[in-house]
Amino acid sequence: MYRPASLAALALAATVCAAATPARPAAADSYGFDLDIALSQKAAATLAARHEQLFLFAAYYGDPNRQSGKYADEAGHIDLTTQSVTMTAPGRSGPVHFKGPPISARRLAMLDGPVMINLNIASARKSSADNLLACDFIDGKLADVRKAPITLHCGLIDERPATSMKP
Repeated sequence: MYRPASLAALALAATVCAAATPARPAAADSYGFDLDIALSQKAAATLAARHEQLFLFAAYYGDPNRQSGKYADEAGHIDLTTQSVTMTAPGRSGPVHFKGPPISARRLAMLDGPVMINLNIASARKSSADNLLACDFIDGKLADVRKAPITLHCGLIDERPATSMKP
């Protein structure tokens, strides 16, 4: 005869299993988000003619809690990844999904506050040793960035486009 376990026994089993499970990185895409890239006409034409791509690079960080302050970087933040998270995208206007990195639960536990993101865009330097673009950038709470796709405007550097911090 089947006898359901008591709630207390289930809670104890869950506690034992959780304690025995090592901290694992959270699923990578749980830190991803959507963007909309808007290139100026001149930037779009130049990138297309040169078969150039976009290079997106991001840093995930946060403010340290009291116990983790000694691990903060020179800016006073806890880096959540060991290196910048990068991706290339087609050199044209349109939607882009930035896939987030895995972040360990141990690193997240070092924070006092939300996960923050800083994202920048440059040309991928396939056709030139120099970056060709000046673009809006993101620096803020990841939760705010994930609310809706953020439009980042880019123009050629020689166009002197006005750029701004988002969200």
